[in-house]
Formats: sequence, C-alpha cells, structure tokens
Amino acid sequence: MDNDNITGYRAVHPGEILNEELKERGIKQKDLAAKIGIRPSHLNELIKGKRSFTVEISMALEKELGIPYDSWMRLQYNYEHDLLVIAQREVEQQQRTRRENIFSRRVAAVL
Repeated sequence: MDNDNITGYRAVHPGEILNEELKERGIKQKDLAAKIGIRPSHLNELIKGKRSFTVEISMALEKELGIPYDSWMRLQYNYEHDLLVIAQREVEQQQRTRRENIFSRRVAAVL
C-alpha cells in the first residue's frame, strides 16, 4: 500500500496527544513539568508542537504517565513522516495544476 494513501491531510504532533492525556487525567502542565524535570515553558512548547519529543523526554513521560517511551517516539516519527508526505503531496498538486493550466491555455489557443 502506498503511504500517501494512508497519510492524512494534517500531521498530528505528539504534543496534541500529550495535551489530551493531561486533560483526561486532570494533570496541570506545570505539575507534569516539575515531575519530569523540565521547565513549564519547555513542556508547553512540546504540547504546542514547537519542540520535538526526544528519547529523554519520552522516557520521563513513560516513568510519570506509564505510556511507553517508544509510543511517544513512534508518534514523533510518524508526525515528521506525515509532514514530509503532505509537503510532497502539495508540491505534486501544484505541479499538476500548472500542467493543467498550460494544457488548458494551449487547447484554448487552438480552438
């Protein structure tokens, strides 16, 4: 199966998943940040997708939340992969649109 067919139109950053998990558990960002040993602003940037999940952060989250570190790393990898696929899809669509426009102008000129 072609990965392009299974990649959505929006990449989901693992920070979105973490944010939902914190809401479900009633955990405040500042409290989690303190427990995993990072600044609250760093955690907030992770949640907002401005930072990537690292092995260290993922392992700290595993210890604190019980969600395996490799799950976080897979989410990060999938996010980065999806960004690339989506960008390539957009380039290909722009190229198709340009070719269609050129073809349409040529056909109109002949008619």
